[in-house]
Order: sequence, then structure tokens, then C-alpha cells
Amino acid sequence: MHRLLAHTADVRAEIAAPDFGSLCREAVALVRELLVGTSPVVSKEIRVVPLEGEDEAERFFRFVRELVYLADADGFLPADCASRNGAVEVSGESFDPSRHGSERQLKAVTRHQYLYRRAQDGLRAELIFDL
Repeated sequence: MHRLLAHTADVRAEIAAPDFGSLCREAVALVRELLVGTSPVVSKEIRVVPLEGEDEAERFFRFVRELVYLADADGFLPADCASRNGAVEVSGESFDPSRHGSERQLKAVTRHQYLYRRAQDGLRAELIFDL
């Protein structure tokens, strides 16, 4: 589950999932929605994103940051992901203006008010994206 939250200038979102892999999949869905809305994105290629950082919260933040980077630098739209051997394999395709609507351009995900916590039903994260 992910949802957009009220924020004055940028986009603030909450992501919730039962485990880390599911949280990454929700992050992929959120970034895709922010970028292209409901435009379908196909799994044509794989990008491997190493999970780096001293703890789970840092690894998740860096994963989301890499999703934004791949979209901004390469025009790569994420479709899905799977955890494998200390990395996340993100499947997706390049932005195609004839098939994808452009909702927003994401510049970055910020550490400002970043929250990552364990809840009774799994994991929750709150992120703010610079537009």
C-alpha cells in the first residue's frame, strides 16, 4: 500500500508493506505512479540495484534514491522488482512518449522528514520527493 500525503511544495508519500521485499515493490509502484500515472510499464530490461547502507532504513532510502536516479538520468521506468543476493533486480523499460503519459519529473528523494519504522503489521516509510 502506498498513498500520497499532504505537503506544501513537493510530494510526500507513505509506503507500507509486510516485509522489506514488499516495501521495495511498493516503492517501485509509487515511483512509477509519480512518473507516468496509470500508463502501463512493461518489464523489458533489468537494472540491478545493490542494497547498500549500514541498516535497513538506509538501504531502503538508497534503493528509492536509485529508482529516482534511473528515471532522471536514463529515462528508465520501473515495473516490478525482486530481491536477489544483496541487491534488488528492477524490471522496467525506457520512457516512450507515445505510450507513457508524463505526470511529474522527480529530481530527488530527500532525507528531510524521512521516516522508516517497524509497525505491528510490517514496515512503514514516509518519503518526500523533490519535483
